[in-house]
Amino acid sequence: MELQGRHIFTVRYDEDMVRDAVRTFIRRRALIEQRIMWFMSVAMVAASIYFLIWGEAGWIAGVMLAVALVPPIFVAVLWRSHHRNALGRYQALTLKHADIAMDAEGLEIRSDRGQARLSWHDVTEVWERPRSFMIFSGDATFNTLPRDGMPEEIQAYLRSRPVQG
Repeated sequence: MELQGRHIFTVRYDEDMVRDAVRTFIRRRALIEQRIMWFMSVAMVAASIYFLIWGEAGWIAGVMLAVALVPPIFVAVLWRSHHRNALGRYQALTLKHADIAMDAEGLEIRSDRGQARLSWHDVTEVWERPRSFMIFSGDATFNTLPRDGMPEEIQAYLRSRPVQG
């Protein structure tokens, strides 16, 4: 689907939507997409318990437990940084809304904090949420666009993007 013309509309942000975007990002990127890492972490915990109970090399168990803690620490740091960043940007919005302009080249977001332009060429993924779209321009970089106030034609265009999460 090709986007015809330039579409300008206003969207309103709220804290619950921003929190949902961060939770969704952490759940998908750090938990679901990294399930092998989590499987290995659980396997290391089980092996370290074995070494502690029946083995003679307690130091191996300690090293394995330390390594097994890396994934939960990674998730905690990732969640904290994205939560702080996303909520900080939301709380810095005085008016809690933004004007969006979309055309075949990309999208432009204007708020009381400034403006930014994102080319469709730079968009790597689009995730649809019940109240928003998450538009990614990198593995861990995304913009949240509320669906409330967004024309149906724009929503259909975002759903039709070749890369969907």
